[in-house]
Amino acid sequence: MSEYRGQEALSWLTNNKNPHGFAGNRFETTADAIEAVKRLYAAGATRVYIGPPLDEPERIREEGGPYADVLDIIFPKEKTKQVMAVVRSLSPDEGGRLEDVFEVEDRYRRVMLWWD
Repeated sequence: MSEYRGQEALSWLTNNKNPHGFAGNRFETTADAIEAVKRLYAAGATRVYIGPPLDEPERIREEGGPYADVLDIIFPKEKTKQVMAVVRSLSPDEGGRLEDVFEVEDRYRRVMLWWD
């Protein structure tokens, strides 16, 4: 699995002026994606990063902001059950993929979730 760590997701989504700026085949609006990220944090995620944004000038001009479709989620081992329950509820089977859970250091786990 790549070592990608992008921008913090909640901040990126909150500041994105694209009303459909994240995984449009799963989230109807950017506001829906913000709620999903908040649920991940509430479940115990320590960091949630946004995948590489598509930020071409033409896209920003036409859509109002960049677009992305990847979440990179870091969480303590002891929160695996809670965080993975939220991850599963985000329905990666609806046009998306769930990467295996990986160990990060001794105390943390990491999972990437994306939609095509």
